[in-house]
Amino acid sequence: MKRITLSLTFILCIAFTTNGQDLNFGAKAGLNITGVSFESDSYSTSSRIGFHIGGFANYKFSDKFAVQPEIYFSTGGNEWDFNNGTTTGEIKTSSISVPVLLQYDVIDHLVVEGGLQYNFLLSIEQKIDGSNDGFEDISEFYKSGTIGFAIGALYHLDAIIPGLAAGLRFTADISKINDVDVDAGNLRQNAFQINVLYTIPK
Repeated sequence: MKRITLSLTFILCIAFTTNGQDLNFGAKAGLNITGVSFESDSYSTSSRIGFHIGGFANYKFSDKFAVQPEIYFSTGGNEWDFNNGTTTGEIKTSSISVPVLLQYDVIDHLVVEGGLQYNFLLSIEQKIDGSNDGFEDISEFYKSGTIGFAIGALYHLDAIIPGLAAGLRFTADISKINDVDVDAGNLRQNAFQINVLYTIPK
């Protein structure tokens, strides 16, 4: 919680130290197609559907470049198969992600973006198929946060609704999420995101 508070403070500091004419705020939400990669060859994995919702600040510091810090709640996980169906199960996660992205206007309305992000793990649970226990908390084996990266693009749809934009993004962990050996090697989360953004008019 302390780190989340610091992240919010960072975004507010940007708001109070930049030129108000070039600073905008907005909200975003969308769909996650997520995975948790296992290093062990004994496992195969498939994606899980989740969602994300949050907000952003955008500061345009030149005609072509802008910086966009964000904070959003996100859900994810995977479905896994051990040893060709010997055991199957599912992992689900929830986290707070704080990316800081550099954006570049390629052409009118089209923007590409990339940067680093920190992911605060809120929960991680696992269900083993055939067990009557349902989802069980396994957070004791995992780190409280990870460093990752994000790359993507968005297209402004002001002709439809002023302030509206649609985007695609890929995010992935650089650092592993497991704190101890969990018999599957190092685990890392990733997600393809489809999102809609709305910039609040001034």
